[in-house]
Amino acid sequence: MVLVGHYHWGQKLERATLQELRQKASPTTTTLPYPAEPAFSPNTEQLTEFTMYKIDLPVDTKEAARIIRRKRVEEERKLRIFNPKQRMYGKDLEALRKQIEEKKARDEQERQLNEAYNQDMCRRDLLGIEIERRLQNDRKRVEQDIQEYRQVNQRYEDRREFDLNDPGYVKNSYPARLHDEDPRCGLASMQRFEGEDLSYKERLNSQAMQRRVWLDYQIKEKRASQQQQNEADAMYNQRLRETDLRNCQLFAAQMQCRRAIHEATCNYNLALAQEMNERKNIEKVAEEEANMAHQLNMMQSELLSETTDCTSVGRPFGVARDRFKGFSADRIAAIKEEQRRQILDNRRRDRDEAEFNCAWDKQKLREETAGLILDEEMRNRHRDIRSQMSSTNMELAREQRLRQEYLNRILYTNSPTEDYFAQFNTTTR
Repeated sequence: MVLVGHYHWGQKLERATLQELRQKASPTTTTLPYPAEPAFSPNTEQLTEFTMYKIDLPVDTKEAARIIRRKRVEEERKLRIFNPKQRMYGKDLEALRKQIEEKKARDEQERQLNEAYNQDMCRRDLLGIEIERRLQNDRKRVEQDIQEYRQVNQRYEDRREFDLNDPGYVKNSYPARLHDEDPRCGLASMQRFEGEDLSYKERLNSQAMQRRVWLDYQIKEKRASQQQQNEADAMYNQRLRETDLRNCQLFAAQMQCRRAIHEATCNYNLALAQEMNERKNIEKVAEEEANMAHQLNMMQSELLSETTDCTSVGRPFGVARDRFKGFSADRIAAIKEEQRRQILDNRRRDRDEAEFNCAWDKQKLREETAGLILDEEMRNRHRDIRSQMSSTNMELAREQRLRQEYLNRILYTNSPTEDYFAQFNTTTR
């Protein structure tokens, strides 16, 4: 914002602005440069300019500042008004303040998150350093154990080929004779002579010690075997007692089961015997009744009689096969007459069906002919309609083309240019 009469303005800015205003207001005006002054005072400063008529016109700095301020306000107003988004929606200060608060909260949360992440990274670094130190200590301890193991169990003199590469082999080798029973001393070795016994005392001591060891071992072995035998006997006796008790219990349970089974078997056999007796009595009575009925049927049957009526009782139009002795002459004549009538009916039915099929074929042929004629008429009608529509469309197209040429060549000849549209939206008033 520009403040009129404010002492912080500079002389160069005011002089440039006043010169620009003079040039815009009067192109023929000649402006002389102002003398340099230490400070600017709108109440005391006198501005002089020379025109082509040699007339001195005083310039009002306040008015000039007002003009500049109006221009700046006008430009700001244009920016606001010609910005449709800002003009239609405006600014929501409460939403902006809330967004600022949310951004600050988000920044604070991000800062705390970064701080927590840094602390976690530091903790993880310390933990990694401690783990690395422990791994180094473990590696060092393993290497020390390996070196100790090598020094104790993998010495140079314990190698398999050491006797071939031993530098002190001759110095450390066995003498020609160790004792009387040395297997290296043969008959011609000249190392063993009659009457010599170099290891007599050692042999006696070792034999006595060996005997004591054998005796102690035999005593311990005997005591251990006796204890094992006693434990085995105790376990065997305990097992025998348990087995006897279990056998007694099983025997008692088995006897009880046997008694129950024997009792159930007796009851079942009695029931079967009673049922068998009843069934035999029923079968006997039924057999007697069947024999009596058979005798009566044989006495009253038509098989032995001379009757010709053998119609079945259950089938009114059938015959009883067990009593049938052939058809009578009247029945045979009736059957032949019925067969003749059926043959005539079949022939008449076939003739009627042939006539119906012939009439139906003729009707189908007539209908197909009529359908073809109707199809041809429909095709001719559609062809006439399409021809009429084509001629109508061509006439409409010609009329539209003539109308468009009239609009373009005669009616709309004065089309607007860019200068016409550029005169709008140049000011906010």
